[in-house]
Amino acid sequence: MSALRKEAIEFDYGQEALVYSPNKKRIKRNKKNSNVIENFKNTAMIAITFILGILIVYNYAVITDKQMELNTLNVEIADLNNDVDQYNIALESIKNTNSIEEMAKTYLGMNYPTRKQTVFVDFAYGNSDTTTDDETNVLAKENQNLLIGFLDKVVSFIR
Repeated sequence: MSALRKEAIEFDYGQEALVYSPNKKRIKRNKKNSNVIENFKNTAMIAITFILGILIVYNYAVITDKQMELNTLNVEIADLNNDVDQYNIALESIKNTNSIEEMAKTYLGMNYPTRKQTVFVDFAYGNSDTTTDDETNVLAKENQNLLIGFLDKVVSFIR
């Protein structure tokens, strides 16, 4: 068996003999360090890419949320504008003088005043002395108009 061992040792199958050298150990250590650094760099790049991807998706989500809020606000604005238009149409129909006159005649029983019910007021611009005479004339006419108005009411009540 020892002869077989000698022959096995003598045959070199293309492998170099392992010789201890400190330079090879440093090279292996540097290769290990560079492998660790490469792995760390790759992991950091993958992590940064992942984080950037998440940020992009988050920003798209925020943009979509804001667009949805904007769409709901636009719908609300359109609804409010339609309400304003409807209120303006209703206001125009209420402000119509013909409809007011018709409602006053039918529901309230109002009519135009007669000549006797009408009071005419004369405004005098001038001296204060003439206003006292004018005031007495106005009071006399007012009393006469009240009497005529009272007589008209009595006559209309009798009819």
